[in-house]
Amino acid sequence: MKIRRRTWTRKTAAVISLAAVTLPLMTTVAQAKTATDNLTPQAAPYGYFVDTYQANTSKNTTPQNNPVVGEMAEFSTYWADGKQLNPGLLSQNIAKAADITQHRNDGEAERSYLTDRRDLRYNLISGLGPYATAFVKNADAQTDFTSMPSEPLPANAPYSKVNWASTTTALGPLVQLVNTTSRSPFSGTGVIKHVVKYVRPYRQSDQVKVVPALSKVMAAAKADDYDFPSGHTTAAFETGLTLAYAVPERFQELLTRSSEVGYDRVLAGRHSPLAVMGGRMVGTAMTAATLNDSNNRDLMKQAYQVAHTDALLGSKDTTATDTFSDYQTNREAYRFRMTYGFTQTGDTTQAMRVPKGAEVLLATRLPYLSDAQRRDVLYTTGMSAGYPIMDDAEGWGRLDLFSAANGYGALNERVTVNMDAKQGGFNAQDNWRNDIAGKGQLTKSGSGSLTLSGHNAFTGGTTLTAGTLRLASATAAGNGNVKLTGGTLQLSTAKVTVKGNYQQKSGQLELARDAHVAIKKTAKLGGTLKLTKGDLKSGTKLLTFHKRTGKFTHVSGLPKGWHVSYTKHAVKLVK
Repeated sequence: MKIRRRTWTRKTAAVISLAAVTLPLMTTVAQAKTATDNLTPQAAPYGYFVDTYQANTSKNTTPQNNPVVGEMAEFSTYWADGKQLNPGLLSQNIAKAADITQHRNDGEAERSYLTDRRDLRYNLISGLGPYATAFVKNADAQTDFTSMPSEPLPANAPYSKVNWASTTTALGPLVQLVNTTSRSPFSGTGVIKHVVKYVRPYRQSDQVKVVPALSKVMAAAKADDYDFPSGHTTAAFETGLTLAYAVPERFQELLTRSSEVGYDRVLAGRHSPLAVMGGRMVGTAMTAATLNDSNNRDLMKQAYQVAHTDALLGSKDTTATDTFSDYQTNREAYRFRMTYGFTQTGDTTQAMRVPKGAEVLLATRLPYLSDAQRRDVLYTTGMSAGYPIMDDAEGWGRLDLFSAANGYGALNERVTVNMDAKQGGFNAQDNWRNDIAGKGQLTKSGSGSLTLSGHNAFTGGTTLTAGTLRLASATAAGNGNVKLTGGTLQLSTAKVTVKGNYQQKSGQLELARDAHVAIKKTAKLGGTLKLTKGDLKSGTKLLTFHKRTGKFTHVSGLPKGWHVSYTKHAVKLVK
């Protein structure tokens, strides 16, 4: 299947922005003020969402007895009883919606139309990229909307009438898990919408330009067809995060598509930015609640298992167009849609909070970490406080799951990562792309391979005891000491700086023959030096250091006639 989407660049963000709309900068890491993060869940007036999600019913309409109403409670400080309590923010909300609709292109118009008409769950299939073809085939996925008409639909035009996918197919357990989350009687936004009663943006301003094909449908909508929060966005995150649990290999791509569904709702004129931000929060919490429900554990296991058979991940379509193939584009788009450029007008001093049970959302993406470690990842990659509606009592609004899929944002204590390659998947190999700060230490153990790709500044040091630790940036090792007692420390970049001491008792240091390790302090050498492909040039400094003791016990990868020479401040190639 092929769904077109706008190519997202910084230039694009500038085009759709008003003066008040700014693209968020790099991830703001929530670091603890002490050495240990406070990962204890904080209860809301309704308790904990994962425990009380089944209270989201029409008979419960207060922040105390309905977790969705409670999670969205901040909006009541902007709007209540049909009155604007924060006219500046709400005016900006509608202005942003107007600006986005005024700058949509034809491809975005068609995509937002299809998002509107199709089954909410079908919309997420494109996030599977080259595996979407197999899903459509092996889940018997169907839609009765394939293109946008040139004329407006009739006012009473129906939504999709076909079943999005079948539970009796090879991918039945995966389909059923998605249905369990997104079609639960407790997962809707009808209750909260009728508590808030915030009017749709196209009814607030004629500057909000609706997609022409939907103009008659939207004009004929009932008066109580409200904006906040977006039900489509809620369902998108419920579906996308559930698929991401079963198919973590597409975690960030599915997240990006989930957020794009929300953006589609703004493009169509259906919803305001604040509404889709709220939908992200509700969908995230509802998915975590479903995945924490013990009644769903067998189904979760079955869904993961069938996803990792030839019915899905074993049937990659190499001819398919993957509209979510570019990591940086995905990251910029997702980050923008977290805040839609709203500024931090609230209390920016609030500490990061990790909701009870939120760690389940990373269970298959970071399977080699414990629940406590996954909570720490969520803590250290969380958004700053103060953005509109995002400071709910439990912390759902500030979770940045896209960044969390990249590993820690800070090490605030000793972190041991034990990866078992025999288990395959991310247990065998993973890549942490975040810039890692903090005063803690990283210890890599187990047979798996971990890559550090960020510009890291953690100061507690790096220890490798087993497996492979790959350094993919000059500062990947952070600002502390580096110690090898086993395993392979591998450079996949031309230069790496060790800002502390380097100690290799055993194990293997692997680098290209024209690479360089700059050790700012002392080097204690032992174990193996393995040199791989690269230009051979006599006099090349492989390692430099302030002071050295010891030598490598074995050097491999050099042709006959070449060897390494040890000087006071360097290890050199010599012919």
